[in-house]
Amino acid sequence: MRTPKLLAAALLAPLAALASSLIPHTLAQRGQYADRVALVQVLERRVEPAHGSTPMKTFTRVMVGEDLKGTGPAEFDIVQLGGVNGAEVVQVPGDAEFSTGETSVVFVTCKLAKDRCHLVALGAGRLRFDGAWLRDRDLFTGAWRMLSIDQIKAELKKGGAK
Repeated sequence: MRTPKLLAAALLAPLAALASSLIPHTLAQRGQYADRVALVQVLERRVEPAHGSTPMKTFTRVMVGEDLKGTGPAEFDIVQLGGVNGAEVVQVPGDAEFSTGETSVVFVTCKLAKDRCHLVALGAGRLRFDGAWLRDRDLFTGAWRMLSIDQIKAELKKGGAK
């Protein structure tokens, strides 16, 4: 009787992704929805395989270099649905993919625990940092732009993020 559970999960996953990606659009709006916006470095990633009715999840452990909005622990996990576990691959379209060692600015909500957070706007909730600039895509126009940390802070402040 495992098939009905898998079928239900497969049918509901796109709805969760769609609902998550349609709410925030601009960088300022992402900042408003986020509990915390932080410059982080990825320490490690681990995948918990699906068991029972619990879907596969990926936990990305990050260390905070600077809080741009909100505060919390110096290290926390970003929890995402899906992952790669041997031959089993489950992906949520449009979600961020992290690499160990990368530096990014993340927009997260930490509703259940301060050290377990979820990205705001899936992949748009992570801006990869290359040492000087962050790439941000406007979800309304599709245009890309390069921003500094100071420009991110100014947009968050302008958008009402505290």
